[in-house]
Amino acid sequence: MPRIHQIFMKSQRLLIILLAIVAFILLLLIDGNYIFYATVRNEVEGVVLGASFGFSLILSMSFLVVGVFVWLYARNRQVASPVLGLCLSLGVAFTLQGRDPTNGWLDFLTGTSSSLSVIFLSAFLMIFPHNLLQLTEPHVSKLVSWLSRLYLWIISLSGAWMISLFFVSYVLMIKVSSWLYLSNCVYFSLAFVGIFFLLIYSYRISSLYRERQQILLFVGGVIIVAIPLLIFTVFPIALGMAPFNGRLTAATLCFFPLALGYSILRYQILIFDSYICKAVSIIFGVVVFATLTYVIVALGNIFLINPVLPHRNLYELLIVCLVTFLAPAVWWLAKMLSEKIFFREISRYRRLLVDSTMLTDETLEVRDAASLITAVAIRIFETAQVCVFVFDESREQYCLSPALVDNASDEARRSLLCALLQTLHVPERIHETRVDYLDTFLPAVQRLEAARRPLLISEVVRSVDDEPVGLERYLTSPSSLGEKEWLLAPIRAQGRMIGILVLGERGDQTYAGPELEVAQLLVTQFSTLLETARLYARTTRHTSLLNTLYSISSLPNSAFNTLQEAINTYTIVAAEATAAAAEMWLYDHRLQQLQLVAATGRGSSLVEQSLLSNVQSKDWMTYFFQGKRTFLEDDQAAVIPPCLPGRPISPFAWLPLQKNERFLGVLVVTYSHPHYFLREEMRALEMFASQCLVALENVQMTTELRATYERQKELDQLKDQFIMTASHELRTPLTTVLGYIELLDQYHEKLEAESRAEFIEKAQRGCDELSLLVSNIMDAGRVNLDTEVVHLRPIALLDALSHVLEIVEATLTGEQRSINVEIAKDLYVAADDVRLRQVLLNLISNALKYSPAGTPLLFSATSEQQQVIMSIRDYGPGVPPTDQQRLFERFVRLERDINSPVRGAGLGLFICRRLLDVMGGRIWLESSGLPGDGCIFSFALQLAPKKHAAETETVQLPV
Repeated sequence: MPRIHQIFMKSQRLLIILLAIVAFILLLLIDGNYIFYATVRNEVEGVVLGASFGFSLILSMSFLVVGVFVWLYARNRQVASPVLGLCLSLGVAFTLQGRDPTNGWLDFLTGTSSSLSVIFLSAFLMIFPHNLLQLTEPHVSKLVSWLSRLYLWIISLSGAWMISLFFVSYVLMIKVSSWLYLSNCVYFSLAFVGIFFLLIYSYRISSLYRERQQILLFVGGVIIVAIPLLIFTVFPIALGMAPFNGRLTAATLCFFPLALGYSILRYQILIFDSYICKAVSIIFGVVVFATLTYVIVALGNIFLINPVLPHRNLYELLIVCLVTFLAPAVWWLAKMLSEKIFFREISRYRRLLVDSTMLTDETLEVRDAASLITAVAIRIFETAQVCVFVFDESREQYCLSPALVDNASDEARRSLLCALLQTLHVPERIHETRVDYLDTFLPAVQRLEAARRPLLISEVVRSVDDEPVGLERYLTSPSSLGEKEWLLAPIRAQGRMIGILVLGERGDQTYAGPELEVAQLLVTQFSTLLETARLYARTTRHTSLLNTLYSISSLPNSAFNTLQEAINTYTIVAAEATAAAAEMWLYDHRLQQLQLVAATGRGSSLVEQSLLSNVQSKDWMTYFFQGKRTFLEDDQAAVIPPCLPGRPISPFAWLPLQKNERFLGVLVVTYSHPHYFLREEMRALEMFASQCLVALENVQMTTELRATYERQKELDQLKDQFIMTASHELRTPLTTVLGYIELLDQYHEKLEAESRAEFIEKAQRGCDELSLLVSNIMDAGRVNLDTEVVHLRPIALLDALSHVLEIVEATLTGEQRSINVEIAKDLYVAADDVRLRQVLLNLISNALKYSPAGTPLLFSATSEQQQVIMSIRDYGPGVPPTDQQRLFERFVRLERDINSPVRGAGLGLFICRRLLDVMGGRIWLESSGLPGDGCIFSFALQLAPKKHAAETETVQLPV
């Protein structure tokens, strides 16, 4: 709808202009027909009349063109109407200068146009720059408004009286020449006096500098027109001299409509004042120079012509030298006067800018430089809505600087920022609480980068279809954005845009030529300071990155006890240096996959999975993914490691820890915000990854060597302890055997047969125990070095247990232990008889050694799913859960038992596990670790039916 309304209004204006042009052409045809066909008698007279007609045509066209421009483009529509009427009336008056004196209607039209021009001029000055007819206007009292209305009525009635006299005199041919002359003098005198006082009063009540400047522009145009008239016509007549050619004297009248139009459209023209200032200075200089030349020649004719008449050439040379000598001074004076009269505003702006530049110091912080630019802009443009966006290469964004603070002092900047983001259609980021930056891919930013001057917000956001053509490119028009006409000035350094200065609303004052030029001067003045601050910040940031990354290089490898500790440390350093999230992935050569082992820092993880499989050779390349927002539909898929399950939306650095054919893992740095990797940053991260690889390899080797050394040291201690323990363990059954043999040798004849048989049986049991101990030692020594054959056959589990219990009967009796056996007689297992008894003896011996005397031992067996599970329970101190798996390793004893009187080499459970493994079984331990609860050692073997008791199976014991 607003667009349709604008088109309709523009069509109405064009229709009025079309009618005015048609009338203007008609009058030209009438006037030209009379001049060239009715009055020309010879060729010379035709040339003179043609020049006169051309002069009138130029004057009338200048008024018509200015009136058309103001009517089409003026924001203040109240001003546009009287200005159009003024220009059309004066255009008609100058068009009919060479009219037919016998045509009364043309005389009437000329007089009417002159009278109407005075009315329109008075009406124009009453509403420009202040509307003196409205009480709502500031500084306008009721008295002033009443007097203005009265004056306008008087002028209008006087003009109507003049028009009626013109009609009576020229159309009705009634002689009223005396009345006409008197009325004409009174009318124009009254009008000019009123105009004079209107100008003075409007200037005095104007509080804004630009309003006064508009009045001065209009007055300056009048002065330029009046100077030649006074010097070339009025003064010569007053001095009794012949006046200059009236046509040439009136040539400067064409500057009056230009001054009139420029005073109205000055703050709508989007051209730097410097260009217009040059043009005005040239015009003003030409007028002043011509005036000076005329004055010198006139004075020379008065005072020097008679004395030097015989020396005419000398006189002319003197005049030329004098004019040439005074020309630079006159030219400088004309330029200075034009700036003082027509362009005082730009001079004031420059003075403020120079004064503000003195505030600069050796500031190298971006934040301080932006604050200084903001303060200067606020002072010059008198608006609190000023934002400075500085380009950040690492984020490829224009970030607001200084950042907003949550207090009332920043409310103006905050409101401007919110309105600007909304106007530029900046997409909302769900994961960001506050957006205070502009992306480089925004069309408005790209348009600003290509601009040669500061742009209004309406110029920045309009589409290609709405691009103005012709003169509309240099004039502001009513914006579709309403009253929002902010100014955006690109800050450039070395040919590229490094920042954006945004100037917000400042009341009813719009931005135009003067503000555009001052904004350009401001950003040019401070661009070097801002660029220096940016380079300093970039260097500082890179130095901080290097210092943080390589601070860990001073740590020796011995500072890390484990590889995981080194990984965690390097991951933390990477996260702190980059202010991002860091992850470490280790490579599994066997499974060819990466596993996440460490993650820290700010931001989300690269992927949700903790395993990355199907690792290929391309995954061991370095990747720097710049990262683009998902709302970019035209964003092309970037190259990423093939092992990643999908395309990440966040920027990340993929840094493989590999050299030649050594693949250790990958270091990943992920950013939660847009980030673009600079060349020096990529180089620093790659070097850190290389350092990390070397450090982790050194830590890994150091850790392995340390573990090997500790293990070897532990084995040496275990072997020494084993030798001591084994000698004691072997001596005990050997002493028993020797004791019974000595008794038999000494008391053989005295002992009864039953006693001798008992001694022999006990000695034999001691030999069996000794044999088992030796077998344990031998098996432990060769279980990984040799191959042994075991014969699996059905064994009655109860018989095997009974045989072993007979071996330890003496211990059971001496310690007064009760035995509880819950094993069926017909329960058979597939096992080697000797190895099964060896397992049982080791388990029972441990139960006896590590449980207090007098506590019972429980033996039970059940069959489940073709397996027999046998359990041996004691009520000793138990085994902590953390040590239960270690007990089945070679030479391992609990730390609490190493210095206890309990004998043991740490081989029994190891041998049990190995023997059960080769017989197709398994062994485990159940214990709460609480004293008195004891342990339950259980093992499982294959169930063997009794009917297959004769069958055997040969199995090799693995190396």
